[in-house]
Amino acid sequence: MSSNFMLNDMNSFYDTNFIKDYSITFPKNSGIMMCEKDIVNDDILIYKTEVRANEELSISSNSKVDSLIINIVLDGKISYVDNNLDKIETLNKNETYIKYIDDYKSTTIVDKNSFSKGLAISIKNSFLEKHLSSNKSLLEELQNHKNNSNLTTIFHKKDNQINIKLANELFNSPFYSDLHNIYIQSKVLELIYNQFSALLDDKNKLLLFDDRIKLSREDIDALHKARDIILSQEFPDISTLSRKVALNEFKLKYGFKQLFNTTPGQMILEQRMLCAKNLLETSEFSILEISNLVGYKHQQSFTNAFVRFFNIRPKDIMVQRKYYY
Repeated sequence: MSSNFMLNDMNSFYDTNFIKDYSITFPKNSGIMMCEKDIVNDDILIYKTEVRANEELSISSNSKVDSLIINIVLDGKISYVDNNLDKIETLNKNETYIKYIDDYKSTTIVDKNSFSKGLAISIKNSFLEKHLSSNKSLLEELQNHKNNSNLTTIFHKKDNQINIKLANELFNSPFYSDLHNIYIQSKVLELIYNQFSALLDDKNKLLLFDDRIKLSREDIDALHKARDIILSQEFPDISTLSRKVALNEFKLKYGFKQLFNTTPGQMILEQRMLCAKNLLETSEFSILEISNLVGYKHQQSFTNAFVRFFNIRPKDIMVQRKYYY
């Protein structure tokens, strides 16, 4: 069972007008968290965070951020629960995610007996509009995520060694005072440039496909039918789903991204996990029976997927039943 903590009044920490580093020692020797903030300029902030956990920690925070966040995990593993979407996203060492966050309503989960270290870069919308004005498609995509909090993470991948090296150099700046300011400004702008270039490259590849791939009315109807099949908790694999709606796999995946901003595989996984969680809470089925019901041949494969998705074991949910055998 995790130790739950709530961080209150964090708005000033996300503001460029306040320079405030903080460290928290959690009760009962549960762990410690240290965070240092660097102000690059009025539009860009850097947060360097280290967490050492002796027990599993669940750290919640509500804050007004209104910025694009580039988050890079430099050591360990961190899971984030988006309280708006009720969705868990896990980042491992050397992985990066980019997301526009307006109101930060999230819970960070850190495993027992673990150490994690991460670098987050906060970029205000004014910076995006100033420096991406010539790349309208990328700017529109970023602002679309700003205006729709229900959209998922823009970018989540294992990053390249150049960006990881830059992130580590930012985390471990060897300088002080003015030299430190010059150092972090040069490094952070290079890192932002690399990340935006990767986003733009992916966007341009998609635009090339847009010229070649057209979704007809029949295709769109088939895509909605595919989504309905998934939501009906039938849980087919991709090839079976493709055959059921008479749409090739490439167009199925492409169309899902265009219409629903997700992949069929991710939607199937989410529905499997949500159905399994409901059965664990309310039914009398065993874990093996539930794993089979949601489409897994092996209980261990189901358990691994469930833990990755919810960050809790199936049996820990099952014991909360009114009748538990």
